[in-house]
Amino acid sequence: MADVQVFGTPQSERPRKRRRRTMACTQCRSRKLRCDREYPTCTRCLKSKTSTKCTYEDGFLWQQPKTVPAATFASDRGSTVVMPQSDRGLIQMPPDPGLGPASSRSEAILSRTAPSPGPSPPEGPHHHNMGIHHGRERGFLETVLGAPKAAVNQEPYNNTGLLQRPKRALAEPEKPFESQVDHECIDGNDFDNALSPSQQLDLSPRIMMRGRETKTRFSGSGMYANLVAQFPDIRSFAEEIRLSNPILSSVRPDLERVTRGVWKVKPLNTPFPDPTTMSLLSLLPQRPVVDELIGLYLTYIESTHRIFHVPSFLREVKEFYSLLENPKNISATFVVQLLLVLSCAWNLADVGSLQEKSPVPLECYTAVEWVLHAEKWIENAHIKRFEISALRLYILLVTALNCHGMKRSKAWVTTGMLVQNAMLAGYHRDPSKYAHISVFNKEMRRRIWTTIVELNLQVSFDRGMPPSIQSSDYDTLPALNINDEEIHEGSTEPPEDRPLSDVTDSSFHIFLARSLQLRLKACRLMHSPRISCRYEEIQRLDWELNRQLSLIPIWGVSEASDIVTQHKVSLWKAMIEAKIAQSLLSIHTPFAIEARRESLFAPSARSRLDAAVMILSTQRRLNESSLPLSLCLLGEWTLQAYISICQHLHTMDHQNSTPSYHSSFLFMMHTLPGLPDSLLSLVESALVSLERRFLQVIKGAKDYFFLSTIVALVKAKLCPDQAIVYKQQVVERVLSFAQTLFSRHATCEHLGPPGMGSFKNNQVAAFITPRMAAVLPSDFDGILPPPNVETPPGDFDPFLDVFDWEDLTGIALGS
Repeated sequence: MADVQVFGTPQSERPRKRRRRTMACTQCRSRKLRCDREYPTCTRCLKSKTSTKCTYEDGFLWQQPKTVPAATFASDRGSTVVMPQSDRGLIQMPPDPGLGPASSRSEAILSRTAPSPGPSPPEGPHHHNMGIHHGRERGFLETVLGAPKAAVNQEPYNNTGLLQRPKRALAEPEKPFESQVDHECIDGNDFDNALSPSQQLDLSPRIMMRGRETKTRFSGSGMYANLVAQFPDIRSFAEEIRLSNPILSSVRPDLERVTRGVWKVKPLNTPFPDPTTMSLLSLLPQRPVVDELIGLYLTYIESTHRIFHVPSFLREVKEFYSLLENPKNISATFVVQLLLVLSCAWNLADVGSLQEKSPVPLECYTAVEWVLHAEKWIENAHIKRFEISALRLYILLVTALNCHGMKRSKAWVTTGMLVQNAMLAGYHRDPSKYAHISVFNKEMRRRIWTTIVELNLQVSFDRGMPPSIQSSDYDTLPALNINDEEIHEGSTEPPEDRPLSDVTDSSFHIFLARSLQLRLKACRLMHSPRISCRYEEIQRLDWELNRQLSLIPIWGVSEASDIVTQHKVSLWKAMIEAKIAQSLLSIHTPFAIEARRESLFAPSARSRLDAAVMILSTQRRLNESSLPLSLCLLGEWTLQAYISICQHLHTMDHQNSTPSYHSSFLFMMHTLPGLPDSLLSLVESALVSLERRFLQVIKGAKDYFFLSTIVALVKAKLCPDQAIVYKQQVVERVLSFAQTLFSRHATCEHLGPPGMGSFKNNQVAAFITPRMAAVLPSDFDGILPPPNVETPPGDFDPFLDVFDWEDLTGIALGS
C-alpha cells in the first residue's frame, strides 16, 4: 500500500509520500504499529526495551516544529541532518564540552521528545529560543508554553544528556550493543543499564531567561514559575475560560489597573524632594500608633530577625520622644530606623485599630511612603563605613521592601552587597579574636552577621540564585542563647549560654543557625549552572535536613503564658519547618519531576510531596488561629509547595490505577481513597491565605489569577465532568478579588479617576449569576453576559491580555 501512487499526482509530490513514511520509527513501521513519534525514542520502543533500535530517517527532523533546535537532536545521535538554508546559523550550537556522551538508556528515558521553545541557558545564540515571536517580544506564557508539544515529559531540563554516567567496562568490547539489548529483552531485566545512587549525575537546572539580546532577565530554578512548563494545558484551559465568559472584556480596564499594582501611580511614581530630618519627623504617626506597631515588630519580626538589643532599642525610643521639643538634637538615622520598623509591622496590624488611635487619617499607602522616604534618605547618605547602625538600616530596608512586595528582583543584589560590606567590616570573623571589642558588641556583631547570611540565603532560594557566601568563608560563631536582659553595654563577662530547650529571646535564631551550613550547601548545589553530584548525596542531604526537623525543641509553653510568648513559639516552630522544607523542595524537585520515568528518583517524589504538605498544613493551622501568624509564615516556600502539590496531582494517571513503574509511593497515591481531595483542600486553604496577602502588597493580582487557574485546571483533570464549574470558579475569584481591591480603596486616588471602571458601584453581582455559590452545582451553564456588552472584534483577548503572566517572577511575600 505504501507504493501505490494516486492517479494524477505529479511526480514532484513524491516527497510527500516519503515524509509520510518517516512519521514512524523504523521498528514501528516494520511491525506496522502506530508510533507516537517521540524523539529520540518512541514510547512503544521504550516499553519494549528496544530503545537502541528506535531510529528515524533523516527526513524526520524536517517534520519537527521550527521551535525545535535541530542541533540538539543531531548532537544526541552524532548524525548529520540536512536543514533548510534559512534555518542554518540560527540553531547550530556546539555541544557542551563538559559533557560526555550520554548512554542510550538515559537518552531514552529523559529525552523522549523535542525540547520546548522556552528560554535556555546562555550557552549559545539560540535565536529561536530568545522569546522573539513575529517581531515582538513574547510574553511569559508564550515563552514557556508555546511549543506545540509542550508536556510534562517533554524536555524537563535544557540538555538532552541529563544523566551522565560512565559506561560499563566490558570485557568483550567487540560485542555489539544491540545483542546486549536483545539479551535484556529476553530475560526481562534491565539491571545493567539501571541507574544507581552512586553514579554521577550531571544535569542543568530549569531556568528562565526573558528578554532578548543584551536586555534579559534571569530567573533560576528556585522560582516557582519555572514549574509552569509542567502544566502544558494551562494556556488552552485559560482560552476556554475566556471564550465561555465574554463578560471579562467589559471589566478589562479595571483588571488591568488591578494587575499593574494598587499603588502604581501613587505613591510609587509620585516624585518627592530629598528627605530631611524635619520631613521624616512629619511622617511619623501618633505615639499610640507607634507603640502598637513596635510591639508587633518585636513579637513577629525581631524574634526571627535578630538585629536589636530590645531593651536598648526601647530606651532609645523613649529618649527620642523626649527630644521632640528640640528636633535639632534628633538623629536622622534613628528616625529612618524607626520608620522602617513601623513599615515592617504595618500589614500585621488592624488598620481600624490604628485609625482609632490616630487623630490624623491614615492612608492605605502610608507605610509604603515610609519605605520610599527611608530608602531615598539611605541612598543620599552615601554611607562609607558600615558600622552596626548602617547594617541595621539595610537589613530593615530589605525586610520592609519584602513585606510590601517592592523591588523583589533587586533583593538578591542588595543582600549580596550587604554580605560584602559586612565582610569588609570584619563581621565574618568571630569577634572573640579581638580584645578591643566589648562583650556586648561581640554579641551584637554575631547576631547581625547571622541575620545577614540568612537574608541572603533566603533571597537566593526564592530567586533561584547561588548564595553570596558559603560556610567556609566565615568563622563567626552563633550568638548566645540568652534573654536580652542578661546582657548590657557595661557587661564585662558573657552570660551563661542556656540549653536549646529553654525559651529565650534568641531561641529561634540559635536553632536555625544549626542548619545554616546544610541549607547553604543545598542552595549552592541546586542553583549552580550544572548540578553535578551523585543521587546518594541528595539522599544524604535529605537525611541531614530531616534530622534537623526532628531536633526542633519542644519549647513547651504553659497555658498560663502570655499570648505574645505563645505566638512567638508557634511562629518559631513553623518558620523553622518552612525554611528546612524549602531546602528539601529545592533538592528534590528536579528529580521528582523525572520520577515517573526513572524509578531511582521515586524517593524524591515522596520527599517533595511530604515537604509541600508540611508547609501547607502548618499554614492552614496558623491561618485558623491567628492572622498575623499566617501572614508571617507566608513566603516563597508557600508558592513552591502550592505548585508542587498541583503539579503532582496534574501528572497522576487517573485512568490507570497502576503506576508506570513499581513504587509503593505512587501505588498509595493511586489507591488511597480521598488523598487527592485532601491535598486539594490544603491547596485551596493556602490560596485563601495568599489572597489576604496579595490584597496588601504592591503586586499580587496576576499571581492570584494564575494560582486560581492552576488549581481549577487540576480539579478539572481529576473530575472532567465538573470542568465547567471549576472554570466559573476562576472567573468568580478574579472578579471578587478585583472588587475587593476597589472596595478597599474606594476613596483613594491611586487606582485612577473615580469615574473609570465597572467596579465603582459594586457591579460584581451583575456579572455572577445567582447559581454561583460556594459549592457550585454540576449542571451549571456558565456566566451569562449582561445586556449591551459587546466583545471587541479582532484579536482582542481580555482574559489572556490581562492574564499575561509578565509579573510572575515578581511575587513578593514576607520571609
